[in-house]
Amino acid sequence: MNEQGASKESENPRLAELQSEIEVARAAFINSVTQLREQTAPGLLAQRGLHAAQGWFTDDFGAIRTKRVAIAGAVVVGVVAIKLLRRRG
Repeated sequence: MNEQGASKESENPRLAELQSEIEVARAAFINSVTQLREQTAPGLLAQRGLHAAQGWFTDDFGAIRTKRVAIAGAVVVGVVAIKLLRRRG
């Protein structure tokens, strides 16, 4: 029994150390999941997309980039025209 008692005593510090590491890892994991949930909330994703689109159509001073607006408008008109032509034909 002395050998078992000595063995348990030598394992207890290691067991406590492992449990501590697991708790730290669990806390870090929960923190990461929480941050991911916040970053991927639908409202925030839509807001980021809107800002990205606004950034593409405006310069650093907030002025509209007319060439890019014209390109986007031409693409929309082209897609609509192709769809209309396919319906007729």
